[in-house]
Amino acid sequence: MKTVRVIPSFVLCILLPIVSGLPLAFGQDKPDWQKHIDWSIGNHTTDPGETNCVDQYAATEPACITGGGRSCLMARAIDSAKANNCSYALRLTLITQCHNGGAQQAIGGAGQSAVCNYLKTK
Repeated sequence: MKTVRVIPSFVLCILLPIVSGLPLAFGQDKPDWQKHIDWSIGNHTTDPGETNCVDQYAATEPACITGGGRSCLMARAIDSAKANNCSYALRLTLITQCHNGGAQQAIGGAGQSAVCNYLKTK
């Protein structure tokens, strides 16, 4: 009877650290480019100055300048992706990161197809 108790405890001690790390191994953590997109989706503003590049908003989706900022632009990007207008979806997504060259590089590096597919899941 004691052996039965020792073996499960021993097995548990070995398996618990392995199993507890599985969510990370299965992709719970996202690539940076997806984190940048998610940040833009949640960044709502009505202050034109907070968009950081009003001219680019004016050239694409002027209503978003005071109608939500990045979150508005991302809603349009998501709609564009779902309509298979992936080039416009990527363009809008990159505009939301006009203040962050590293984020733009990460998103651009992921490629139009990956970004479009990710936006379609939103």
